[in-house]
Amino acid sequence: MNTPRRWHSFQSGRWGISAAAAVAAVAAVGCGGSGSSVTTPPQGPCAAVITQAPADAANHAAQGTALTWQTNPPAQGTHYPVWVPWAQAFTEQVPRGNWLHNAEHGGVILLYRCPDGCADVATQLQAIAAALPPDPLCQSPINARWVLTPDPLLPDGVQVAAVGWGYTYQAACLDSDSLKAFLSAHYAQGPEDTCAQGAIAWR
Repeated sequence: MNTPRRWHSFQSGRWGISAAAAVAAVAAVGCGGSGSSVTTPPQGPCAAVITQAPADAANHAAQGTALTWQTNPPAQGTHYPVWVPWAQAFTEQVPRGNWLHNAEHGGVILLYRCPDGCADVATQLQAIAAALPPDPLCQSPINARWVLTPDPLLPDGVQVAAVGWGYTYQAACLDSDSLKAFLSAHYAQGPEDTCAQGAIAWR
């Protein structure tokens, strides 16, 4: 877990999002019990919602093992041993069990679901990720701990989603303001704080 000093440094990065604005989305979720998720009311032009996932053990399972989680997309729980390379925009679906390990390492995962295609959304999401404030734990060419991947398993009606360890963001379309606030609030909040590079283990 990060020190408050580093956390506030990220909050005041180049996006100009204040700490209060970024944390507001989290505060609205509340504390929630260990056995149930808590979701905010829909907000903004894309009806964005944030869900705090129930507590779950961060166990490892062999690559390819069928996994189940308590939220869709998953925000914590059992995952695969190998995490995904940082600062990568994938055009193929990355297995959830791999990128969930990235979230455990404090990364943020950007997801999109477009049955009819949406190259513009993917391009905009990549630009948002590439503009994340520099992470002092990462080395060039990695600017920050993020992964972008399509995810056809997202719920119907959800075009854009994001994950930070323990929390999910879902929206019917791309709302840059609320998405950036979520990323700012949940970046570097995983139980294992590292920018060690990942690998591709699923091909």
